[in-house]
Amino acid sequence: MSTEIKETILFVDDEQSILDVASEFFTFKGYRIFTACNGREAVSILEKESIDCCFTDINMPEMNGIELAGYIYKNDNTIPVVIMTGYPSLENTIRTMQNGVVDFLIKPVNLNQMEICLKRVLRERKLFVENIILKKEVEGKERLEKLNNELLSRIQDLGIMNTIMSDFATMSSSSLIFKRIVDITREMTPADESRFYVMNSKVERPFEVAASSAAFREASEYRNAGEDAASGAALTVPLKPHEKDAVETLIMETAQDDLPLLIPVNRGVHGLPETIGSMIVVPMNIREEIFGVLTAVVRQGGHEFSKKDLYYLSFMLKKAASAIENLALYENIYENFFSTLYGFVKA
Repeated sequence: MSTEIKETILFVDDEQSILDVASEFFTFKGYRIFTACNGREAVSILEKESIDCCFTDINMPEMNGIELAGYIYKNDNTIPVVIMTGYPSLENTIRTMQNGVVDFLIKPVNLNQMEICLKRVLRERKLFVENIILKKEVEGKERLEKLNNELLSRIQDLGIMNTIMSDFATMSSSSLIFKRIVDITREMTPADESRFYVMNSKVERPFEVAASSAAFREASEYRNAGEDAASGAALTVPLKPHEKDAVETLIMETAQDDLPLLIPVNRGVHGLPETIGSMIVVPMNIREEIFGVLTAVVRQGGHEFSKKDLYYLSFMLKKAASAIENLALYENIYENFFSTLYGFVKA
């Protein structure tokens, strides 16, 4: 049992067995735990105690989880709220996003999965609180509110976000996750092409492991990343020679800055050739380290990416990163794959 007292966690559920199991597990891990059977009891605890994170069910008597999330968001939006539900729905997704919910867990929830989720949202909370200390609260609120309003204007795409939440949770290999990332990118945005690259400090250039293109859909294949690195097999849907250097430069800059990049209309500022009309570059982090970068490209034809597209892709990569952690793929990919890839690059 850990002797170090960590953060304070509030669990809210009308099933006492879930509260008992979660309380015992996280108490053993060193966290300070409070439990409540409904939202009304949770509010009483929140008024008296300093809570660092809240896990809550949706369907409860007196005050449900969505109402509780709204109360927390209104009174202290630095407390991350994670919804646990056995019945995810489009209506609940919309309502919880409006109330500042940061993640969803589908019941029955694995305790190790809950701990991974907890550590991630606490890291994000720490960064958010630091921003408040640095007087960035107003700017952050305005940006989040703007993104939320834009999200509500595209309600039809929330079905895809529900799909994201369930899809990645059921995947059993890295190649499937990489494949789904590029496929979803083209399904939910106007992208003509999407690619996912893996990278770390040992690799001088990003390494493409999955691609999806309207022009080469039938020819596209998605291989296991470790096998590709070892065999040196060419990946499908290659960039045109005059585009590759410019795109790779943007990928490296995005990974270094650790910030997503949106180019609604390409005017040559970033050195991109005119064959690329619009572009998005989004980094993926695992355990606070850069793991990969997603790129999406619109060719000429009048379409362009928006801030909503950037938000959707960032949301998707967070869920994909969580899936890699939850399935214990991270150690295999990060430690073994990159050592193989590094040897291949040197050769």
